[in-house]
Amino acid sequence: MLRGKSFPEYGYVLIALFALTIALATLFSPAQTTVVSVSLRSLFVLLVACGLSVLLPCTLETLTRLCLCLTLAGTFAGALALAGVLCLHRNIDFLAFTITRPDYMYGLPEVQSFFGNPNGHGFFLVFSIAAAVILLALWRRLKERKRPAALLFYVILAVQLAALALTFSRAAFVALAVFVLGFIWYNSRRYCYTSLVLLSAAAFVSKQAFEKSGIVEVITALANGRIQLWAEGLKIFRLYPLFGTGLGGWAALSGHYLSPHNTYLHVAVELGLVGLALYLIYIALFMKDLRKMMLGAAAGSARYIILSGLYSLCLGLLVHQFFESYLYHGLPLFLLAITPLHFLMREPGVLCRFRERIWSEQDFSRAYRRVS
Repeated sequence: MLRGKSFPEYGYVLIALFALTIALATLFSPAQTTVVSVSLRSLFVLLVACGLSVLLPCTLETLTRLCLCLTLAGTFAGALALAGVLCLHRNIDFLAFTITRPDYMYGLPEVQSFFGNPNGHGFFLVFSIAAAVILLALWRRLKERKRPAALLFYVILAVQLAALALTFSRAAFVALAVFVLGFIWYNSRRYCYTSLVLLSAAAFVSKQAFEKSGIVEVITALANGRIQLWAEGLKIFRLYPLFGTGLGGWAALSGHYLSPHNTYLHVAVELGLVGLALYLIYIALFMKDLRKMMLGAAAGSARYIILSGLYSLCLGLLVHQFFESYLYHGLPLFLLAITPLHFLMREPGVLCRFRERIWSEQDFSRAYRRVS
């Protein structure tokens, strides 16, 4: 547990400034009729995220259960997509909605499961695969290891990796590779053989999907089709540099149904330099805080495994944001995800002293004491 002044007090100040920036961007927006409704929805969603950070307790057990839920959801989504591929092969239309393009590359279909977009499916699978790897690392710390359980983990990972491969989401491959490298690095190669399998699989599929052989070609392929969108985004940003166009302004002014495919550029376009600066400051403080907690945990402990997994996943997602733009009601999904997580991982602070002290050993269940 970190001592001293707790971060949530400063975190809420940053969130308040972010909300103020949204209001100012809306006020001076050249497309007010579009951005007002988007901004109101965004402020409501941001309020919900802050409310969750105050009301929900967070312990090692809670985070482990979250990993379990993500693993199960990702396995279901992946299995559904693979079942759709099998139905397509058998000329059955039962799961046709899981396929976006039946003959996309190398004679293979491109899958989207129930996300409506292969990139969104790939983005979610990165979360679920990371959660499965964290659970596998926690399970390996148990004294009683059963082979059927290990086999189940590998089957789950195989299903999710196969589904990820069929999304052909290059940005998702890169995010997964960064997560795996980070997890290997921070865990001193304790669980490297499983992670190396994931990294090798992602690198192999990426090479095939990119149809390139060198790292320069890979980076070029990632930017392929995005450079024009980035150039247009920079052009709009130059016109409204301070507070941007307001949330939803990109679509209104550019006329594109596509996003800029870069979260940082998207935030800069719609909230200007002020919004981008606040977003980057909040991310930097969150990552610094998470790293400090990770290094403060005993190496190899369950707490360290979970925190190092979260830290590695965040590194992957930060890289992922350079190539994709996932905004929910105008706000970056990364911001909405780390807002409750950041506050929950820290001491309650003056705004939520009624909540139980987090990371309290007496709150752990008997099962989690065995792995701590």
